[in-house]
Amino acid sequence: MPPRPSDPIRWIPVRQDLPVPRVPDPVAALRDALGRAPRPPRGRVAVPVGSRHIPGLPELVRELVGWLRAEGADPFVVPAMGTHGGATPAGQRDTLARLGITGETVGAPVVSGAEVVRLGEAAPGLPVWCDRAAAEAAAVVPLHRVKPHTAFRGVLESGPTKLLAVGIGKAASARAVHRYGPAEALPRILSFWLASGRLPFGIGLVPNARGEVAHLELLTAPSWLDAEHRLLERARALAPRLPWDDLDLLVVERIGKDISGTGMDLHVIGLERRFPGCGATPRIRRVVALGLTPASGGNANGVGYADVVTRRLADAIDWGATYANARATGFLEAARLPYVADDAGDAIGAALDALGTDAETVRAVRISDTGHLERFRVSPALAGPLPPGVHRDCG
Repeated sequence: MPPRPSDPIRWIPVRQDLPVPRVPDPVAALRDALGRAPRPPRGRVAVPVGSRHIPGLPELVRELVGWLRAEGADPFVVPAMGTHGGATPAGQRDTLARLGITGETVGAPVVSGAEVVRLGEAAPGLPVWCDRAAAEAAAVVPLHRVKPHTAFRGVLESGPTKLLAVGIGKAASARAVHRYGPAEALPRILSFWLASGRLPFGIGLVPNARGEVAHLELLTAPSWLDAEHRLLERARALAPRLPWDDLDLLVVERIGKDISGTGMDLHVIGLERRFPGCGATPRIRRVVALGLTPASGGNANGVGYADVVTRRLADAIDWGATYANARATGFLEAARLPYVADDAGDAIGAALDALGTDAETVRAVRISDTGHLERFRVSPALAGPLPPGVHRDCG
């Protein structure tokens, strides 16, 4: 077989119109929301922070920490990311540091420990686990983005409640919640925390299609569940999607835990890859992944949903961290290693060979990652006519 060019497809840049409402100054919006917040108890207050990238996250955490301290509390940050960061204290501290969260940037210590304690049961068979330092604090105040989850549909999905249900209890929480069923577990664990009197409020952030903060809201009892559900539906409406239901090939330049729990958002690459036969769109015949984000710390959970990866991506994988994540969720296939190609051109070429098509006729899209779908590239077969709201990108 003759050698292929470095990239066999002649990509054409396009742009799609997406809703991008934006809070001009998220820190000012947070400051305004905190003006309506219940006063926290005096003493140590834990601020759980997850592993997802949020623009301006260090500044938001710093504002929350400063407000808590001004109100007489002694705040500290605790990693709330389940098995991410290899499920180790050092790994989770490093994960936060890669997101810009350190004691210096947020003005409070980052307390990352290995020990978790069992706080009780939210329901029969549903234990509630918590990082020991957070469990010993007078209160817990989570701040997190609200988004549709890649593996389940429920009243609550990804958001502040999931930090409390899965993130803050590390691997023990991840196992317990996934065994019970996340859709049923999250509302019950939220009720448990609210009844404890140690959850005065939380902050929910809704991202727009660019990942920027589109909305910020204070969450308090008794309306927390309804309010977070409303934010989830708003996030669902703003979530970026590809404008085609059927594709031959999707090339994803980077995957990572800071982008999605599965490295690539399954709502973008196709839920059929995790739930065969579910009938969801889009339907994509082959997925190629080219790289792993540094912020993932080697955790490539979700790499198994690709068909082809590059040697560069494969060499960046920390298999211990990846296996720990997949084992905790129960989706072992997420940690499978796909076909490994020498480089990007070889990876795309392998996918074309598997499809039995060529660069001119393949219906292919190339994206930077599944969180950024405003600008991307398409193969000649998709370049015209373009769907409504999609335009040639001349800028």
